[in-house]
Amino acid sequence: MLRSIATSTRRFATTNASAEKVWQVYLSGEIHSDWREVIAKGVESKQLPVICVSPNVSHEDSDDCGAIILGMEEMRTNWDKIGAGMNNIRTKNLIEESDIVVVRFGEKYRQWNAAFD
Repeated sequence: MLRSIATSTRRFATTNASAEKVWQVYLSGEIHSDWREVIAKGVESKQLPVICVSPNVSHEDSDDCGAIILGMEEMRTNWDKIGAGMNNIRTKNLIEESDIVVVRFGEKYRQWNAAFD
């Protein structure tokens, strides 16, 4: 099961008694369906040595993260710019740390964020 942690990273890990590699998989793209949860449940049911991570899929949390972490801004333009910068740092780090990146493009919405990742 996926769980949210303080940084809104979605993670799932299977504990495995052996010393085999644990793969980190970044799940990017379409945010309007539960495809990430479906993958996480499959990983869990097969007890695979995988940690799934993803971008923050909550629009509100994503937009507001910079203002919440660094302090509220009076001008909304600055608020959005700070949030975008914070999300960019987080996304770059998660992708760089991942062994595999999976990108899903949805049919209904253009996936600009996934394309930029």
